[in-house]
Amino acid sequence: MDYPFADRAAEDERLIAQGRVFDPLTRRVLAEAGLAPGMRVLDLGSGAGNVARLAAERVGEDGSVVGVERDPAAIDLARRRTDAANVEYREGDVRALDGIGDGFDAVIGRLVLMYQPDPVEVLRQAAARLRPGGLLCMHEGDFAYDWACPQTPLWRQIREWVLETLEKAGIEARMAQSLFSSFRAAGLPGPSMLVEAYAAGGSEAPAWGYANVVAGVVPVMEKLGVATEAEVEPATLADRLLAETLAADGCVIGPPLTGAWTTVP
Repeated sequence: MDYPFADRAAEDERLIAQGRVFDPLTRRVLAEAGLAPGMRVLDLGSGAGNVARLAAERVGEDGSVVGVERDPAAIDLARRRTDAANVEYREGDVRALDGIGDGFDAVIGRLVLMYQPDPVEVLRQAAARLRPGGLLCMHEGDFAYDWACPQTPLWRQIREWVLETLEKAGIEARMAQSLFSSFRAAGLPGPSMLVEAYAAGGSEAPAWGYANVVAGVVPVMEKLGVATEAEVEPATLADRLLAETLAADGCVIGPPLTGAWTTVP
């Protein structure tokens, strides 16, 4: 199935909100991986441009970033939100990368492989765009963990709905767990890895983050017979999730994101 977040306005909002939670984690992964000033970087599946901008910070004025995204509307959003002169966005498919060129110092991507029918082939294509000794760094999530502690009834229900939707849509909810073996299957050295998650309790608990995700996939849930909009009630979902968390004196845990990186021979 195609990318499940089809509502353009809602997806723009979701990608921007997602960056508030994920960008600090990705920034640390890029630093650990060795993204450095002067590098020429290819960003796979740029979306709203969050990761491309993080890369631009690290490579500086002497470096450059090319973001590849197949959705023209997402490219328009990324361009509107990017004022760095060393970033450009191109329309393209990460499964082929036709016309993108090669000789990059680094190829990076966040939450891209989980949507691919053949993530190993995407890694092969990415590695082929690198110069010898170039860096390949991917950041993927595990969405099958417990989203909140404790797992109150509403949290448990929405988690079940989303995981069932992802499974029926052919999307890999635990791509993070497969990163090491996927790199190896692509003929690459075993990657170094870093796992990190955002979590908070009380009024700062990011219940809104999962409410945005669930609201975004409601059309797919309905199409696949998982749940209806009336059952999900997306307009009030964030408030209801936060209320359950506060009542239980609990916390919300963002998805554990795994960074994996290696250099090509």
